[in-house]
Amino acid sequence: MKRRTFITASVLPIAGLSGCLGDTEYQITNTAIETSLDSLSLSVRLAVADATIERPAALRLTLENTADEPIRIRSYGSWPFGVLALAPSPTPGEDTRRTTLFSPSYETTDRVEVDRGGSSLSVDGTPITQPLDAGESVTRRYELHGDDIPNGGMYYIVEKFDGQASRYSRDDDWRTLEYQLRLSIDEKRRLPM
Repeated sequence: MKRRTFITASVLPIAGLSGCLGDTEYQITNTAIETSLDSLSLSVRLAVADATIERPAALRLTLENTADEPIRIRSYGSWPFGVLALAPSPTPGEDTRRTTLFSPSYETTDRVEVDRGGSSLSVDGTPITQPLDAGESVTRRYELHGDDIPNGGMYYIVEKFDGQASRYSRDDDWRTLEYQLRLSIDEKRRLPM
């Protein structure tokens, strides 16, 4: 092989990686949930810990009715959790940046509109109300893309839009589906610079 051919053949694959060199990737290292829901159980399972260039990190949230009767759940956009986001505080202000968590359930409803690429998301303001029967549970997957994470640290899962928290009722008294879900996220370098 001639020297120029060898150099060209060696440089092209490395040039193809140049966009990946030094890109920060993230890993969810811990999840913790606190809740005091009446007759409902909420759990989180880490499905994919790493938010890499190739794929997002993923969580599975499960809501279970532990009562002996149906409980109605009201949410906006996607049932039963709604449209969720990552924030640096459990009670973010209006000006706080909220990183959208994407869900396959957004694609199955006509209440959420996501543009191509996910840079814009809107929600129909009409609530979705459905019963969760006694002993029944529902699980939804939420994904966190690494290029959406501002940096490593402690984050909380919150509703994406103010005033659209999910609610539940066994009668006509609607209560907020209150929980505090914390994620610890660590940065990791793909390749050292």
